[in-house]
Amino acid sequence: MNRDNIIIRSFVAIATLCIVGCSDISSALEGVEPIFASVELSSESAVIAQEGGSKKIFVATNREDWDVVCNADWIDLSIEENSLTLFIDENNSEDSRLAVIEVVAGSKDDTAKARFKLLQSGAEAYDLSAEGKANCYIARTGTAYRFDASVKGNGSGDGNSQYIRTYGVAINNASYADLVWEATFDGDKTRSCNIIAGLPIYSPEQKAIYFTTGDVEGNALISVCDKSGSILWSWHIWVTDDEIELSPANGLVWHDRNLGAASKSPGDINNRGLLYQWGRKEPFLPSSAPYIEVPQHRLDENFEVDESEEEYNRVQAAIVAARERANITNMQTGEGSAAWNYAGFMAPVALNAPGNIDYAIKHPTTFLGCRVDIPVGEYVFDWYLQQDLQGSTGAMMQASSYLWGNADQNKSYKSLFDPCPVGYAVPPQGAFGEVPEGYACTDVNKEWTKQDFGWTWSGGNGDYFPSTGNFDVSGLIGETSERLLYWTTKSYGSGTNGFGKAGTLFVAFNEVYYGVYPILDGEEAAAWYSYGARCYGAAVRCVKVSNR
Repeated sequence: MNRDNIIIRSFVAIATLCIVGCSDISSALEGVEPIFASVELSSESAVIAQEGGSKKIFVATNREDWDVVCNADWIDLSIEENSLTLFIDENNSEDSRLAVIEVVAGSKDDTAKARFKLLQSGAEAYDLSAEGKANCYIARTGTAYRFDASVKGNGSGDGNSQYIRTYGVAINNASYADLVWEATFDGDKTRSCNIIAGLPIYSPEQKAIYFTTGDVEGNALISVCDKSGSILWSWHIWVTDDEIELSPANGLVWHDRNLGAASKSPGDINNRGLLYQWGRKEPFLPSSAPYIEVPQHRLDENFEVDESEEEYNRVQAAIVAARERANITNMQTGEGSAAWNYAGFMAPVALNAPGNIDYAIKHPTTFLGCRVDIPVGEYVFDWYLQQDLQGSTGAMMQASSYLWGNADQNKSYKSLFDPCPVGYAVPPQGAFGEVPEGYACTDVNKEWTKQDFGWTWSGGNGDYFPSTGNFDVSGLIGETSERLLYWTTKSYGSGTNGFGKAGTLFVAFNEVYYGVYPILDGEEAAAWYSYGARCYGAAVRCVKVSNR
C-alpha cells in the first residue's frame, strides 16, 4: 500500500468517527503519521571460510510476515521466529563467491527490504597485509585479496601532528566496506569499471576487508565506514600486472614508476600515476587527456622572451589552446559511491593540530584548496593548518608537521599518512640533491635529460619521470605534458616566512631544480602561489624504507 492510500484511509477513518460524534478523537488523530513497514538485520555482511559453515542473522521488523530471497544455490536457509540461519557449502573453486540475501517484510503495497552480503573465500585469498600494513596495496587483475582493517595506515608515527593522540590508531565502530572510486588510464573514457569486481566486503569478526580485482588495470580507493556512512579510513589499491622494478640512486632504492602508474614507458598515459597534496594519503586523478605537445616561447640567455609582438601573440594563443586540450579534470569513479570535488573547495579554517587531517580522511575525494582569503603574513597557506602556533611540544606545529615522516632524517621513514605501499615511502630530504639553507634550490639540470613529455634521471638511476602535471593551490589541473613536480618529505617554513612549503623536484625555464621555487629568492619562494605549496597536488616516486 502506498503512502497516499494510507493517508486517504486515515482521513476516511477520521470522517467516520466524526459522523458518530467523536470530535475529540478527530482532534487527537490530527497530524498522526501512518506507520510504514520496516526491517533491520543484526549485521550487513560476513565473510565465511572456504570450508563453509553457518551464519545466524537476527531480524527486527514491525510486521508479522517476512520472507527471504537468496541468489545463491550454495546456501541453505532456516527461518525462525526472529532470526535467519545460513548454512554454507564448501567452496571448491579457487575464486571467492558472493551471495546477496534479501529480507522482505510487509505486504505487497507496503514493504521494507534489508540486504545481507556474504562472501565465501576461495582456495586462495591473498593477504596483502601479511608482510606489513600501509595505506596502499599493490594488486594484480583477476585475483582475490584481503587486508587487515583494524588499524589506520601502518599504525604508528603521525609526524608531530597530534592526530594519534586525538583519534588513536585503532579503527573502531566499523560497519561495512565501500568502493569509493575506481579509475583507469584511458584518454577516451569518462567512466572506468571492473578494476574492482563487485563490492568489497568487511568482516567484523576478522576486522578485515575482502575484495576481488577485475580484468582492468588502474587504481581504486576502498574505505571502511561506520553505520552512518562516515568514512573511518581508506586504502588505495594499485592494480597493475606489470612488474615494478627497483633501481639505486643517491643512496636510495627507487620504484621505476610513479605511485599508481601502470607503465613506465615515455609518452604513455599509463605512466602518470596519481597526484597527492603534501602530507595526505588520499590520491587524486591526473588529467584524463593524452600527452600533447605544448608550444613554447623562444627565450634568450636571460630567460626573457626573444620574439616579435606578432610572433609572441601567435605562440601565446597556441599555448592556451594546447593547454586546454592537455588539462582535463578527471572525474572517473567507475562503480564507486563518491564524486570528485576539485576546484572551489577550500580547506576549512584550522588553527590547531591535528588541523584538517580528520576532515581529509572523511572526505578523500575533496581537494582542499589553500585559503587565499586569509591575509598574507598572518596565516600559513596549507590544507592542514592555516596558522603556525606553538603547540604543547614546544615546536611550531605547522612548520614541524612531518606528516610524511621526519624530514631531518637522512634515510626514509614511513609515517601514518604515507601513501606508498608496504616497505616503501615518500623520498626523504636530499633525495634529488642537497638543498642549501633557506629557500635556495639546487640546480640539478645537468643530471636530467629531456625525453618525450618528461625527463630521464641520467645522472641518477636512469629512470624516466613523466610530466604528469599538477593541481595548483585552488584545485585546478595544469601543466600536464610540460612540467615535473615531485614531492619529498622535506618541510619548509615557520611563522610568516614559510607559508607551508615542501621540497619538490620541478622544472623552471626548461631546466630541472630541486627545492622550492622561485629560485634563490626567499621572499618570493614563501609566496603561497609558487611550486612547493603543500596544498599543491603533485606526483610521488616511492623509495624503499630503510630502518635505522
